Amino acid sequence: MTPFQKYKGLFANQGDFDIPENYNVGIAIKILQPLLFAMDYQRINYTSVAAVSNSSKNGGATIANTLGGDGDRGFGWSDVNVWKFGLQYQATDKLALRAGYNHTDNPIQSRDVTFNIIAPGVVTDHYTAGLTYKIGKSSELTIAYMHAVSNSVTGSSLFNDFGVAAGSERISMSQNSLGIAFGMKF
Repeated sequence: MTPFQKYKGLFANQGDFDIPENYNVGIAIKILQPLLFAMDYQRINYTSVAAVSNSSKNGGATIANTLGGDGDRGFGWSDVNVWKFGLQYQATDKLALRAGYNHTDNPIQSRDVTFNIIAPGVVTDHYTAGLTYKIGKSSELTIAYMHAVSNSVTGSSLFNDFGVAAGSERISMSQNSLGIAFGMKF
């Protein structure tokens, strides 16, 4: 990716903020005629991107000249393993019902809580449900719901390193998502 020119003084390595490399492998098995089981494994290598993986503690007890340069402060994210499991039940020729579960490692360590206030990606468990209904020969309606279970990380504030008695900070996240799609085949 092209470095973020406007943020070259903020993100490590002069604003270089690539999408981390990731690898996926999966399998789908029809258990019985109407039931399909799917499983995926994904590895996300956040440590391949300095702005994401460098510790927010890099640079020590000063903020001066510790942002934007090589090896400077980042979000401190670790590499993660993601496991995804899903079931699809073909209830009728027109209706498919789906359910899924996703578990991932938490990439954020307690030492990096302060920087991650803007990106609190601490959720580790997701549950999904959905359906697709064929309206006719060439159209379908899909509805999907996702719930990410609340998770949090607590750690010492980065500002404690600068001589300010800031105590500790806690980041937390949960999510709910609802999607509705209408599809047509041409």
